[in-house]
Amino acid sequence: MCSLCVLYYCCRLLHRCLLFLTFILICFNEIIIYHVNRCSWQQIGCKVGNCTRILLIADPQLLGLTYSKTLYSGLARFDADRYLRQTFKQALAFTKPHIICFLGDLMDEGNVASPEEFKSYVKRFQQIYRTDDDPRRVHIPGDNDIGGENGEYISNLNVHRFEEAFTQEDIFDYGENHLRFFKINRMLLDFTNPDRSNNAKHLRIGLSHAPILIGGGPLLRAILKELDPHIIFSGHWHESRIFTHPDTKVVNFYEPGVRQFDLKAIKEQQHSYLEIMVPTASYRMGKTKMGIGYAVLENHNLSYTVLWLPNRFIFLLIYLFWLLFAASMLLVFRMMTRCPFRTGKRNMHYNYLSNDTSPESQHMESK
Repeated sequence: MCSLCVLYYCCRLLHRCLLFLTFILICFNEIIIYHVNRCSWQQIGCKVGNCTRILLIADPQLLGLTYSKTLYSGLARFDADRYLRQTFKQALAFTKPHIICFLGDLMDEGNVASPEEFKSYVKRFQQIYRTDDDPRRVHIPGDNDIGGENGEYISNLNVHRFEEAFTQEDIFDYGENHLRFFKINRMLLDFTNPDRSNNAKHLRIGLSHAPILIGGGPLLRAILKELDPHIIFSGHWHESRIFTHPDTKVVNFYEPGVRQFDLKAIKEQQHSYLEIMVPTASYRMGKTKMGIGYAVLENHNLSYTVLWLPNRFIFLLIYLFWLLFAASMLLVFRMMTRCPFRTGKRNMHYNYLSNDTSPESQHMESK
């Protein structure tokens, strides 16, 4: 009987250890990892204190209800939304931005969503990217928001409801460093320039979903002639790259460090244009590298880095391996011991009754 008791308590200890380690694993994967990952980010300081911090978020692509209708699609949406929320929360606390730029593809199915679905996507987006303070926000439409990829038709309804949900002016000035932001819509081959006569007084920043300096065409020529931007930020490819024009130089930027650019020298001395492509912020885009762009402008000096994000799929695989390991451990232990505990309990109870020498039991036996 002592051996049965030992096995019984060993089984209980195994269950408790597995539950405790599972709890630790969940805490690390869901909370601690985001704080640990933040330690690898590069802080950018201001030399004279008069700088503008800009957070750049490209292609979050909130999962929709149309394309994915599997049994686990609800869990996938929940997990992807939570990942976006946690990483944005860390980036917001780390950078304390003056301006947040969303570079298109805010939703994965915005262009095919019904009115009710579109409202629910907008509500989810606002809940994920909620801020306590009030930084300036710019939302650029992407092809998954309004259509337009590979010649897809763009309806006026899609354009109108996006503009209605994310109301903002087509250009805006940020007075600290005389910055002027322009919204460029490559799908519609359109941009606005209502105050052309005063452009020269500002440092001009173009914001686009799709890259501009690659491919050429009439839109590029018009942008370079009318806007003459110092810097363009874009997304769409889910990659981190740096483009220069007219030499069409492309540099993959996947290092954790900070890049420095003298925008005045690039334009006036090198006679070149600069574009920075921001990687996707979502782990659901099939990329191993996800990140959020972080730019600091101080006069004509630009400092740029990518706040690289943890690879969520690795931690989901860890969950799977741990589940298989825990199940294997329980199965092996059960096979080794044949789980005699129920039998042992019954035997213990039987022996207890057999050895019961109380007066009541003796009286019952005498009868």
